[in-house]
Amino acid sequence: MKVIDRHIVGQIIKFAFLALLSVVVIYLLIDLFEELNYFTSRKVSVFNILRFYAYNLPAAITLLYPVSLLLAVFVVYGQLTRYRELHALESSGVRVVRLFVPAVALGLATVVIYLVGNEFVAIPCNARLSDLRRYTIERRVVPKSQKRRDVYFVGEAGRVFFIKEFESSGVLRDFSIKELGSDRKVKRRIDGREAFYRDSTWVGYDVVVRVFGTDGSEELSCHDTLVLKAIAETPDDFSRTPRPVYETQTLALRRYIDRMRRAGEDVADEEVEYHYRFSYSLIGLVVVLLGLPLSVRLKRGGVMFGLGLGLLVSFLYWGAIQMSRAYGTSHLISPALAAWLPNIIFGTIAIVLGFNVRR
Repeated sequence: MKVIDRHIVGQIIKFAFLALLSVVVIYLLIDLFEELNYFTSRKVSVFNILRFYAYNLPAAITLLYPVSLLLAVFVVYGQLTRYRELHALESSGVRVVRLFVPAVALGLATVVIYLVGNEFVAIPCNARLSDLRRYTIERRVVPKSQKRRDVYFVGEAGRVFFIKEFESSGVLRDFSIKELGSDRKVKRRIDGREAFYRDSTWVGYDVVVRVFGTDGSEELSCHDTLVLKAIAETPDDFSRTPRPVYETQTLALRRYIDRMRRAGEDVADEEVEYHYRFSYSLIGLVVVLLGLPLSVRLKRGGVMFGLGLGLLVSFLYWGAIQMSRAYGTSHLISPALAAWLPNIIFGTIAIVLGFNVRR
């Protein structure tokens, strides 16, 4: 069986690579045609166009690898069925489900590969792609964060900042800080005319502190000068512009969600994205489990038939993902369920089909 396993693994890897190469090239070519006017109107050099698609490549691979894996399973096991090799192996005492082991092992391997590749390759490349688009192609001015006005910032421990004017050298002007409790009610509010960051500490001037009790009481104190020891944020924290969720690594995204939730913000989009990163890692395994029983139950296999059926299943899967994510961001279902629901549906179908495969 080791020889057969190695043969099946080699065939799946070969066809998966060819399918991935084909669909990624088609995907990037379509994108190039759509972006051609964008590039020519800004006189983008060939080198920067190549950089653009080099940074875009990891995202395209992570998006399309389940399609290529499913197509490879249909082709390999479809050919085993079409050329009667499956019947020959069954006649020699090999069970059909035993032949599924190499494909399932590859599906499990894609879980780890996706998690590592997405976190350390695709997400950083998304950030570089955005920077290339903004600052090189569109020639926007790189923000130096010397001075910003009307800054809204959610900090640690439930602190919410409203700053009329901020300077990156470490100056806050006309600021208000609300500290929220676990019940999202304001425990303390600090208002000040000015604050300076010196020796890793904020020092405020003309500061008014209000402490609110659980019984509705309020304690008021005024200070000409006050060391704001409770503020752990640094000027760099206020200077840093948050990146979109698809450019934020998973641990940073989790911390951001926790901060925003303590401040009472709506983080449905971010939570769906967070759970989706883990659910998407299992798609490779799910499509393998779905494709295996279908490929051996078909009366006729082959490249074209497997290609058509594989694309149909992939589009249905992708449509379910998009629909479920929309429900999650709209608060119709929980973000975790929105991310995992397509896997639950198609995984259940795969298990039912798998139990009906002849033993």
